[in-house]
Amino acid sequence: MPRIKTKELLDRIAAGNFISVKVKGVQNGIFHMVLECTDGVFIHENLDGRMKEYKKADDALHWLKRKTEAKEVIIDIELWKNDDSLMMLKKR
Repeated sequence: MPRIKTKELLDRIAAGNFISVKVKGVQNGIFHMVLECTDGVFIHENLDGRMKEYKKADDALHWLKRKTEAKEVIIDIELWKNDDSLMMLKKR
C-alpha cells in the first residue's frame, strides 16, 4: 500500500480530496491510519518512512480532531488482535 506523509494527508483532508479516513487495527494491537482517495489508498507514514503506529484508536482520533475538521472516521477492528493461536488458547 502506498504511503502518505502527514502534510499531504492533512492537505487532502482539508481540501475534501478523500473518500474516507480509516483507523485500522492490526494483529499486534496497534492501529494505522489509512486515507482512501479516488486515486488510491494510502497509509500514514512517519518522517523516517515507517508506517505511523498508534497504540490506541483514541490516539489517532484525538490527533485527527486536533489537526483536521474531519467529521467521520471509520474504525476497522477486523484484524485487531485477531490471531488464530490466541483464539485457540482462549477456547481451552
